[in-house]
Amino acid sequence: MTDEHDRPDDHAIHHALDSVLSSAQFARSERLRAFLKYVVEREIEGNGHQLKGYTIGIDVFDRPQAFNADSDPLVRVHAGKLRKLLAAYYAADGAGDAWRIDIPKGTYVPEYLRQWVAPFTQTETERLPVQPRRAASRRVPWLPAPLSSPLALLSALPLLIFVPLSSPAMSVNIPAQSRLHDAVLERKFANDLPKITVRSQWPRTSSAARFADAFRTAASHYRTINSVPGTALWQQSQSAAIDPLAFTISISQQKSPAGLRILLTHDASLETLHDGFLDDARVAGEADILYESLALAAKTLAADGHIFRYASGAAIDSPLMECMVLTDTYRHLQTRESFHEAKACQEKLSADHRRKLAFVISAAALPSTLIR
Repeated sequence: MTDEHDRPDDHAIHHALDSVLSSAQFARSERLRAFLKYVVEREIEGNGHQLKGYTIGIDVFDRPQAFNADSDPLVRVHAGKLRKLLAAYYAADGAGDAWRIDIPKGTYVPEYLRQWVAPFTQTETERLPVQPRRAASRRVPWLPAPLSSPLALLSALPLLIFVPLSSPAMSVNIPAQSRLHDAVLERKFANDLPKITVRSQWPRTSSAARFADAFRTAASHYRTINSVPGTALWQQSQSAAIDPLAFTISISQQKSPAGLRILLTHDASLETLHDGFLDDARVAGEADILYESLALAAKTLAADGHIFRYASGAAIDSPLMECMVLTDTYRHLQTRESFHEAKACQEKLSADHRRKLAFVISAAALPSTLIR
């Protein structure tokens, strides 16, 4: 009998996650679906140690940066509901699943337990080999760039087909993935960083337009993106070819309930990366708009934000983006391993690309740039 605490490989985990998210028990619980998907994907990335009430409150429930998980029971309450719903699923539809996803009490880090399945009902997923847990800072190297030969394109196809997308979408969107794959194959590799289009409604004095302006200003300080077009028009030209690294943030005024609806989508696949709502009380004045726009920029544009995580999961991130992530990881962890990974990555970049980094590892740069 197989040890229940053996960890399945990532493919088996995603298979188990998809089974739960597509079940009848979770069909009406969008927040709990987002909660479960978030904690599982963070654990797969090797960032399970970062799963705290604060990060979940901000990333899953769109709480502000001032959110206090100790005084606000929002995350703990939903974690309890998630555990009950998982128990209901595995007592019914999921009774025959090869692997069980469990969120033990006292933690938000998921565990994977092998369920007993009779030999004649074993699935192919259950027989997949067990792989060890990856280190937190390890990432799968990106595709060779540019994809200049037919052989390179063919070698990329399996990654494009089987690598799961790390967007908040709850299930695999086949048409969206198809559009994304076509865009990747047609890509000219002119852009090494994401391009963000910000759309808002007229008039210019509306909360949506003022929020969009504040967000563009905040975004202009991020080196992790290529550009933010200045237009605030809601209409967007569809004539240009879709860049796989093009994203759109749409900000609209909603009447009931009253507030701003904020959607972050990937242009090529039309996948939704972030679907947020700010009620009128949270954007009542200019200071409120500035605070919320800065919080959205940090959550969206940082090296560990929605866009970079999506690009990595969809295998469309560039070598420069990967190097930014590794460099940011080193600045936070300050470990020997993260230093060597960031330094090796930076040495492979061109001089022009190194200038785009917020921090370049060198003996001359260390004294000033490490001051935090």
